[in-house]
Amino acid sequence: MSNYIMSNYYLKLFYVLLLLFLPAAESILGFNNTAEIKCIERERQALLNFKHGLVGARDMLSTWRDDEKNRDCCKWKGIQCDHQTGHVTILRLRGSDTQYLSGAVNITSLFPLQNIQHLDLSNNYFIGSHIPELMSSLTNLRYLNLFCSFFGGSIPTQLGSLTCLRYLDLSNNNLDGKIPSQLGNLSQLRHLGLSGNSFSGALPFQVGNLPYLQTLTLGGDFDVKPKDACRLVV
Repeated sequence: MSNYIMSNYYLKLFYVLLLLFLPAAESILGFNNTAEIKCIERERQALLNFKHGLVGARDMLSTWRDDEKNRDCCKWKGIQCDHQTGHVTILRLRGSDTQYLSGAVNITSLFPLQNIQHLDLSNNYFIGSHIPELMSSLTNLRYLNLFCSFFGGSIPTQLGSLTCLRYLDLSNNNLDGKIPSQLGNLSQLRHLGLSGNSFSGALPFQVGNLPYLQTLTLGGDFDVKPKDACRLVV
């Protein structure tokens, strides 16, 4: 009987000690999931650098501030981070009739955001700007939306290296020239928007043969100014 009592005593003692030391062990071993994940400093600085070249950022990017109360870029407007790593994965800066961005799109400042998968710069006013060739450096992009943002010039052939893209919308800009055959390298693409521009020549067969492409927009009245066309978008 005494052996049974002693065994029961030690068993209870073991459980008490386990409950006392478990939180410390979780923290040491990295099992504590209650800790808040904050953004990575170099990515925060990259976003602030990106903001510097933009006009109209006071309203749309009002939360992007370099002060003690707003240091966590994962809580900034238009930003989403991975829950576990803190890396920025989504940058959604879609404009509207009352708020939009203009100025220089400095893609080089976003190079530290190598985990970004979703970039939306649609419905802004980047008139006089070309789509940056260095956009191709964001190799993990799955979603790229430049719809109705007044980009001019031709489509950079370098976009063909964004082989993870599922969604690409370049519609309703001021783009011209030929549609590059390199877009045929986007083998995972489901949506491709090209309408509302002034392209010349035929659609490259490489683009028409994309295996997973479900939506391809090419039509539209090219005589309509992009600004007028954008007003029709809800």
